Order: sequence, then C-alpha cells, then structure tokens
Amino acid sequence: MRKLFDLAQGQKDLISFGIGEPDFITPAHIREAAKKALDEGYTRYTPNLGFPELRKVLADKLTNKNKISVTPEEVVVTSGGTEALFFSCYILINPGDEIIIPDPGFVVYESQVYFAGGKPIHLPLRGKNNFHPDLEELKNYITPKTKAILINSPSNPTGAAFTQEELLLIAKIAKEKDLFIISDELYEDIIYDGREHISIASLPGMKEQTISIFGFSKSYAMTGWRLAYLAAPADLVKEIAKLLQNTSVCANSIAQRAGLAAIQGPQDCVKEMFSAYSERRNVLTKGLNEIKGLSCYAPEGTFYAFVNIKETGMTSEELSMYLLEKCKVVTVPGTAFGTQGEGYIRLSFATSLEDIKEGINRIKKGIEKISSC
Repeated sequence: MRKLFDLAQGQKDLISFGIGEPDFITPAHIREAAKKALDEGYTRYTPNLGFPELRKVLADKLTNKNKISVTPEEVVVTSGGTEALFFSCYILINPGDEIIIPDPGFVVYESQVYFAGGKPIHLPLRGKNNFHPDLEELKNYITPKTKAILINSPSNPTGAAFTQEELLLIAKIAKEKDLFIISDELYEDIIYDGREHISIASLPGMKEQTISIFGFSKSYAMTGWRLAYLAAPADLVKEIAKLLQNTSVCANSIAQRAGLAAIQGPQDCVKEMFSAYSERRNVLTKGLNEIKGLSCYAPEGTFYAFVNIKETGMTSEELSMYLLEKCKVVTVPGTAFGTQGEGYIRLSFATSLEDIKEGINRIKKGIEKISSC
C-alpha cells in the first residue's frame, strides 16, 4: 500500500480513493475551542490518562450512547486510535499468546500483535458472507494459547457491520473460553440503512472482558488532531497509565480541549458528514456495479467500498498499479489487508462527488481496455 502511495506522490490530475480520512474540515466549534484553549493557556502536560473533565464526558457518552456503563476511572484518552490499539495489545499479550484478528483487516492489527510479542491468527472473512465472520469457524481457531479476539465493526476495509446476533455469539465464545475482546469501533457513527451500532462491551457480562476503542478522527474529521479514547476495566487502565508515563505521557492538551467541545457541542456536523457519505456510497457502488468485470455490495458502514475484481483476471496489486499508472486513479489492493483480500481493491469514498464520478469514468475506460485485449 505504501508503495502505491509513494508512486502517487507528486503526480498531477490524480483521483484518489486511497487513504481513508474525511475530506471535511474539522467543524468550526471544535476549531474555536482549540483556539480558546491556546489563549487560555492549556499548553502544559495533562494527567496521563487525560483531562478529568474530558474523561467524565466520555464516560457519560459511553454509558448513554454505547450502553457501556463505565466510570471516568475506566476511560483513557490516547493520541489516536493506533496508540489505543497498541496499548491494548501490549497490556494483554504475553510472549507466545495468540490473538485472533480479521483477514482482511486494518493493516496495523498484525504488526501491533507482533510488537507486543504475540502471534496473530488470521480469521478468514469471505466475500460470499459479505465479510461477516463464520462463527463456527472462529471456534476452530481457538487454542489453549488464545488470549483475545480482535473485532472491528464497522470494518475497515470491508464495510461490514456486525449484527447483534453475531456479537452475542462472539461474546458467548469469549465467556466460555475466558478470552478478552479488543473492539475497534472508530467508525461507530458511519453505519447505513438504519442499522444500529452495537458495542460488544454493552452485552451482559462483557464489559469486564473488553477493551473498546473509539475516536474523534472519523466522526468529527479530526484525523490530524490524533485523539482517541478507550474503555477498559480499571485494573487494565492502571497498566495503561504506566505505558503512558513511559511513552507519549499524555494526549495533546489542545486536542483534548477540542475533543471536549466535539462531544459536548452540537452533533449536526456528524449527521451532515454522514449524509454526504451516504450519498457518495450510493453513487460509487452503483457506478462500479455498472462496470463489466467489477462488483461490490453496498458497505454497511465506514466510507469504504471493497470491490470484487476477480473477473478482470488481474491480481489486486496488478489492477491497483494499472489504475494508478494508466488511469491516474489511486486505489488500495485488497492484499494490503490480508491474504483474503486477494481479488479485491478498496476504494475510499471520503472524497467529493465530482471526483467519485470522474474516478468511475476513468476506471470504466481502464477496465474496458483490459477486456478488449
């Protein structure tokens, strides 16, 4: 994936469906809160776990919105979701522990498990199931060395959003096998067609066995602010505090004040961005499905389309490179997310409708040239 992005650097007239981040500017009331924080002198270290008032507001949000009954002492503010994931892996994993991760799944899952001394076990997610897990198959991947299951819903790159029934079955397995769940929920606010986002930690008895990761980047267009948070049992929070003392110390003070405004302020901005993503999703999936050789189902969540390219006869990397070099369109090969991603490419529709329509036209012409050869 990085190779493709490096090749794209400096090229003109590109249409990028590549890196997944909102194309919107951070909402005004959040930016104003950051400016005010600077003027009021919030430029010093904060407590390791975050400003107490922010942790209190986040605990209220988790309790009321996500139905995870937590106290502020069970909330940690982090420098982005990647740090939250790293801390989660580091405090749970002992050398040799196995962690079941989704395949395809977000690119850092595997490396984070390795960094913590564990062994990632790839659970295949298949297109025939719209990339939802086969939970009977999941049981077969559990061994005496299994420590945790990492889930991501809604999913990057596939757009799959787990149902309550699926989460209940995963919870049942975790309870029976005494496993932790690491739940990546950064796309909680981008979920379509009336589906409800459900946090697995909200299910009976699961709060004590779950680390739930949330963020500001996707919901509030704050990727560069590097601000996220997690909810975990109090004993694990104490261990994370030790990691913070020896790594980043605390999340950025100004970003934390901005995050406070994001949670406490009007949520119209979240709804407006979601509305735009919803329209873009419909335009992109309709356009791609009209191209002979391509097919994709409408993602259930996130701003990614995971497109089946098998009929083109090209591998994921070959087609992504072809689209970049010949069509000036940036996509991500499915294999960047695991072996099960072969035969797919990921397109982010966190870009303008104008670019989406132009990108579809370029892809259509490029695929037609392949078909005519």
